[in-house]
Amino acid sequence: MRKQLLPALRFALIAALSLSLFGCPTGLDFPLTEQPDKIDPTLIGDWSANTLEAEILEVTVKKKDDYSYSIEVKETSEMYMLDDFKFVGHVTRLDGRTFLIAKPIESGEEKYYHYHYHFEGGMLVIQDMGLLVGGVDAVTSSEALRKEVSASLKNPECLSSRMEYTKN
Repeated sequence: MRKQLLPALRFALIAALSLSLFGCPTGLDFPLTEQPDKIDPTLIGDWSANTLEAEILEVTVKKKDDYSYSIEVKETSEMYMLDDFKFVGHVTRLDGRTFLIAKPIESGEEKYYHYHYHFEGGMLVIQDMGLLVGGVDAVTSSEALRKEVSASLKNPECLSSRMEYTKN
């Protein structure tokens, strides 16, 4: 009986590790900030992933107002795990880094998805953000999330799953 359970246990462990490495976004109950920064106009446009291994292959970012974006996922890979394709987004800065926060609008789900982003030679580089100190349990407010992210950023493994996008 034990020998039969071992392959199943090994598969479950590998599957869980794969999901964590490929950066399936975790929705949090709080945004990284309650008062977003003004929009970053360089994010506006149609973006295509530079690899077919990205969860989001094509996305459109439009200005909604001075502080938020309308984000529409146009094409996904098989790894895309969310049910939503339309989001409202905003940006914030923390410890010299810039983050995009996206909230689904189709399902009305009260979750926030957070991504670190920056630009390299005209490419948009997006990375998932890990909560490596207190984890999700430490996130009880936006202020607590900021403290958790700030502490996690001290670990070089905080930002993972680098995906590069080119503007169409």
